[in-house]
Formats: sequence, C-alpha cells, structure tokens
Amino acid sequence: MANWAKLQENLTGLPVVKRARHGIHFDKGNGEIVANFSGKPCHYEEKGVWKPIDTKLLLLPDGFYGSPHSDVKIHKDGRVKAGGYQQKSALVDAKEGVVDGDKIVREFKFGTQYLYMKEDGFRQETVITRPPTTAEAKYLIASESGELPSKYKRSDITAVDADGAVHEFVNLGQFKKWLDAAAYPVTIDPDFSGTSDGGDVYIGHDTRNYGAAISINVLNFPFLCRFILSSISSAATCTAATLAYTLVQVTDNSRTSAFNIYEVKDANGDWIEGTSNNATAKEGEPTKTAKEADGAGGVKTAWAGGGKFSATPGIDFESTSLATQITLDTGDPVETVYTFTFNAAGISKLESWFGDATNNGFAVLSETSVPMYMGTAEHPTESYRPVLSVTYTAGSTGVPKHFLHYARLRSN
Repeated sequence: MANWAKLQENLTGLPVVKRARHGIHFDKGNGEIVANFSGKPCHYEEKGVWKPIDTKLLLLPDGFYGSPHSDVKIHKDGRVKAGGYQQKSALVDAKEGVVDGDKIVREFKFGTQYLYMKEDGFRQETVITRPPTTAEAKYLIASESGELPSKYKRSDITAVDADGAVHEFVNLGQFKKWLDAAAYPVTIDPDFSGTSDGGDVYIGHDTRNYGAAISINVLNFPFLCRFILSSISSAATCTAATLAYTLVQVTDNSRTSAFNIYEVKDANGDWIEGTSNNATAKEGEPTKTAKEADGAGGVKTAWAGGGKFSATPGIDFESTSLATQITLDTGDPVETVYTFTFNAAGISKLESWFGDATNNGFAVLSETSVPMYMGTAEHPTESYRPVLSVTYTAGSTGVPKHFLHYARLRSN
C-alpha cells in the first residue's frame, strides 16, 4: 500500500515543516529546508489541513472498502464505485475477495483479479493462466453503470501477454481470437484515474500513450516528467537538488548508456501525462507523433519541433543538460537507484519554477538503446517511484521561523 509521505518521513528523519499535495518539506537546520516531491498526489486536504495519503483499504459501513482520501470504493465481490458510477467483472466461479493492504484479491476459475486503491483513482489487473472459452471470455470484461465522475479519466482496456504483445479491446470476437494465440499468463488492465499537471510519460510510440504505465523502458527515446513545485515560495533560493530513479527490470546484460536530463522547450511545455496504459492515446494525450493526440490514432497538435518528438537535444527540448550525466549499465541489479545531481543551470531552472511559475518539466534521455525499466510515479511500490529532492532557503514569504521552531518542539 502507498503512504509515500510517511516513507519520506522515515527515510529523511527530519521534522516536517510543511505538507502540500505533491510534496513534503523538512527542516534541515541552519535555515535550510529540503522538500521531496512525487509525481503523484501524496497528501489530501481535509478541513484545511493536509494529511498523508494512505491507500490502505478500510471497511466502510456499507460493506465496501475505501480510504479517507478518495471517493473510490471497492467490494469483496468485485464491485467498484466512484460517485454514481459502478463497474464489476463477473468472472467465472469467483470466490469472495480477500483484503490485502491497498487491494482486494479475487481468485476465479482460471486466474486472479487484483483491485487496487490508488492515490488518484483505481487500478485493476486480471491475470489469466489459460485461454478462456467464448462463454468465459465475456465475463472478463467489466460491466458498467452510471457516469464516471468528470475528475476521472478511463483507460482503454488492454491485455498484455507473457511475451509483451499488447491487445487493445474493441470487441469480444477479436479479443477471444487474440487470447487464443497469446502467451500465458495474460494481464488485462482497465483503470480510471485523475488527471494531474505532474507525472511522467514515455514518448516512444507513434500512437500509444503510456501515462498510466508503472515503468518506463529506457530506450533512446525521451520520457517526460514534471514535479509541481508551487509549495516552495518564489522568494526562496535553491541551494541543491537531486532526481532519483529506481531500476525495476532489466532484459539484457551487455549494454551501457549515458543518461541525461534537459528542460522541455517552452512551445512543448503544456504537455500532459495522460491516463492510458500502452493504449491508443485519448484526445489530448501525448505520443511520439503528437503533443496532443486526436483520440483516433492521429494528431490534434504536433510537437513544436515538427514531426515526431526528437531524441536530439535542441529540437523538442533544450540542449543544456541540467544535471551530472549518469551511466546506465544493464548489468546493474534491480533496485539500483540512479541519482542525478543538478548543476548550476539545473538549480537556476528549478528556482525559476518555484511558486506559481510555468513548469515545462524535464525530458529524460538515454543516449543509446538500453532495455532497462525505471519505476514511474504510478508504480505500486512507493519506494520505486521517482523523487525530486530540492534543498532551499526560505525567502521573506517562506516558512515562518516560529513555525520551524514549533516543528522542532513537536519532533522532540
């Protein structure tokens, strides 16, 4: 289950001086504050107070399970609700689900279904171990009723087999034909989530969006990331910063590559993450060929560099590297953490994004093709998610000294 803010408190061991939707600020002493930022929401507001999001499922009076930060509710029988919306996959010979932290696990005749609470929505994974019959296949697709609240965006239903082949659901007949030829196990993944100005997305396919993917393949195509820094006063001064990524999967052990980060150009700065997971981009979502897709495999708004998003610095993103270069090695073990240390140009850029300033986000690029996967802001293991850590000194409108003193007293 995810309690990202609590994880940062445990790892940092410093008194908290400020909480915000996407970050948590700690007092380092000597007038310095370090703020750690996530691409996903890490706090929710209740009666004017920011509280850490904990996705652990709690029993509600109506028999559903939920979390204080969300209006999503999940039942052991597979029902999922959000406002007036409801969905359920009937499955075949499904047993009553078992609550396991942030998810309900349902066993059925030829597989297992996982129903996850997320910080900003809901995630489902249905893993099947053999081809279904025609009668069984129809029960894998969730029935729906009511309208999904407008704050959520639905991901298209996709299925991925053991060899990485992807099928995007259109109708039951095509789905059944694909399943008959697939390599098992197969994972079926219908989700919905809220949209955010932050997050990260891989830009490596002409028509597909990866905004909801839990990992990013570090090929020689950029991926984009953005952290919301508005909780740091524009009067503050940045003194240091790092950006950390965690290796979650390696598919080859014979390659190395340089890894760099750059600022996205102003003309492309209004990109969004999107909510698809290796599926045809919905309208407005980014792909390799479109800053905003048209929702039907085409382009609504092109990248400002012209044509496809380029892997060449200076075209769709700036040519000045913002941090020390890192070397990726496919021989590194899973859970290796790669940490960028921002240089003077990077520190200056971050500082310009404090407060309500426009934030174009970063383009992160491996200079050669290396089949390595980094955890994204969507990863269910919170320690695998990217972390931007910014050290700053508060300006005249920063955290008041009496508040810092109060925080120190509470930590003792």
